[in-house]
Amino acid sequence: MMTISKGITENDRKGIEEILRSTDFFYEFEIQTALGIADETLEKGAEESGYSWMKITDDDGLVAFGNYGKNPFSFHSWDLYWLAVHQNSRNKKLGSGLLKAIEDDVRTSGGKILWIETAGRPLYAPTESFYRHNGYTLAASLKDFYSLGDPKQIYSKVL
Repeated sequence: MMTISKGITENDRKGIEEILRSTDFFYEFEIQTALGIADETLEKGAEESGYSWMKITDDDGLVAFGNYGKNPFSFHSWDLYWLAVHQNSRNKKLGSGLLKAIEDDVRTSGGKILWIETAGRPLYAPTESFYRHNGYTLAASLKDFYSLGDPKQIYSKVL
């Protein structure tokens, strides 16, 4: 049985790393950044760290997670930092369910817009399609941001 819940525990840290590695989408420094955010959240708590988490678990443990937070330079904008589903659990609409739960939490917390940054290289075409399918629009594209031929794609959705 799949369960969506808010927050992470120490036991989720290993699952977060396993999910990120399973996708073959992320560079090592990106995985370490995500784990650093998890560590900061576990150490300081969501409110003090500014990082919220939503996760999906099943009988075997963590299968998907999202990490997001209020943008400190805006009255109503929130940022989605990470959204990842374990490779073995893809194509089950878990990402859409998780994204909807995050949107609901942001809306409940007073957020009006959710912003998402992603890479624009060909590997990320399914990711961009996923965001468009879930009602996000491309707000900006920053050419060669991550590397030559890899723009930063900024998507947004008014909640």
